[in-house]
Amino acid sequence: MEQRQRLDRELIGEPRLWRLAMRIGEKSLHVILLSTIEDNSLIYSEIPIDSANTDRLKALEEAVYENPLLLSDFGRIDCIVETEKFIITPSIIKSTEVRERMIKTTFENFEGEIITNELPGINATILMGIEADFIGFLRRTFNNPHIHHHLSSLCRYFNHKSRLGNSGKMYANMRDDRLDLLAFGKDSLLLANTFRYRDPMDAVYYILACRQSLGLDAGSDELFLAGVKEVRETITPTLREYLAYVMPVIFPSAMFKAGKEALNAPFDLIVLPLCE
Repeated sequence: MEQRQRLDRELIGEPRLWRLAMRIGEKSLHVILLSTIEDNSLIYSEIPIDSANTDRLKALEEAVYENPLLLSDFGRIDCIVETEKFIITPSIIKSTEVRERMIKTTFENFEGEIITNELPGINATILMGIEADFIGFLRRTFNNPHIHHHLSSLCRYFNHKSRLGNSGKMYANMRDDRLDLLAFGKDSLLLANTFRYRDPMDAVYYILACRQSLGLDAGSDELFLAGVKEVRETITPTLREYLAYVMPVIFPSAMFKAGKEALNAPFDLIVLPLCE
């Protein structure tokens, strides 16, 4: 995996007039920079996180410090963290003690910090467990970062879209080796989870199996595909053999003015500014 662009300070003017959003994965740091006052300004870069010979946090530190622009004092900073240590609970559960007990029961011996992402309109909350040294690095390095689970922006954005019409809707966000899968019924979140896959046909299996377990109708309930174009094009013909409605997610019109690089950036990063 090659770094697309070295992020030097010369790329932008006054950092406070820009916002920084990052998705921190196992192998890559995906970054978008977006001016708050100018159109056609979006900069996207995919920076390798080389953890083959070191731990993930040290590799992340090296990736950040090798790109000095990331250390600027931006007007807003958002960090999307990919982690499997999360649960989704009803929003009515507000007790910090209960939330901590739920995380520690689900993930034995977890000793980090619990980050909460509320999901307005869904009556649900994502509870995400992050190790203390990892969250400490983010807060030391970046000015007041807003920290999100990697499913959070997708839940908020697709929930708004799912209110159109009366059919059930499933959304699949394709990545290189992961599938983010979300499903909505009438005014409710039915599923939000991430599955790893090696072959695109494995993604087809997860989609069809989850639809069946949720009771979604193959003839009327819709499936929308977002994410990596090559994967979407590979799986669409097979999915259409089993489902009546398989369609691509329409790129959000509000982000066209951000610039052509928006079309190359990960979908969860692109919709993040639209979910505030």
